Amino acid sequence: MPSSSPRISVVLPVRDGEQHVESRVVQVLESMSDLTWGTIELIVVDDGSQDSTPEVLSELKARYPQVRIVRHSRPRGIEAAGQTGLERSIGELVFIQETDATVRIEDMRRLLRMSEDKSVVAARAESTPRPLSGALMRRLRAFGTHADTSESASESPAAKTSMQMIRRPHLQKLASQRGSHYRLNGETVHSTSLESSLISN
Repeated sequence: MPSSSPRISVVLPVRDGEQHVESRVVQVLESMSDLTWGTIELIVVDDGSQDSTPEVLSELKARYPQVRIVRHSRPRGIEAAGQTGLERSIGELVFIQETDATVRIEDMRRLLRMSEDKSVVAARAESTPRPLSGALMRRLRAFGTHADTSESASESPAAKTSMQMIRRPHLQKLASQRGSHYRLNGETVHSTSLESSLISN
């Protein structure tokens, strides 16, 4: 493992997620092993779940040594769960999912690319899934695919997702008096993608 690879923490908030938290955890672990050589920890913050989420998380922790579990005794909100995860994390780079939804790996990949610029202290990626264009759908159909029959290619709206990236060593600098001297830059990227899982069957 290259010594220059950063240690990475990923924070996933969850509440009453017994039906989907396992797939989210596995998705992140598999994706991060493809995206980086760095050491990874995955912190799942259970925001006071009332279902069997704690039991599911205990099983996941036993299966995956990278997984750490933090639990709020009562619901405090997704933002508070993200803050708890940040406080408990030990990575140089901390990625915080802002919603209790499936992580969009392209957002994480974009933030990892941005983190290569050491001057970037914090960044945020947001995705609002949009249907594929008519021209692309016609081209896919003409090629003999069935992409237009998939759920993800339908006109039904999908959930907005967003993720933050924070470079931990700079947090104290941001909190100091000199923090006001940092410049905030905004960038919006619009993209439409067809997930590979749709064409793997």
